[in-house]
Amino acid sequence: MLDQTMRCVLIFGSVHVVMRSEKILKEKGVSVDLIPVPREVSSDCGVAVEIPVDRREEALSLLEEKGITIVACFLKENGRFKKE
Repeated sequence: MLDQTMRCVLIFGSVHVVMRSEKILKEKGVSVDLIPVPREVSSDCGVAVEIPVDRREEALSLLEEKGITIVACFLKENGRFKKE
């Protein structure tokens, strides 16, 4: 069983891709929060997408279908990040 406090943070290459990803995921009913890219995570873009970890596979598949490149995917638990 997945820990409900865990979240998945998706990192993209630009704010434009973040906004497009947010729209795609919301249209499919995925709960999305836009957050500043955490300091522990390096990125050219200052905004990341945070989603529930139990929707990760669905979200990654949806974005891949739309041709969106994800720079990195991190699991967030108790304020710590682990690269997937």
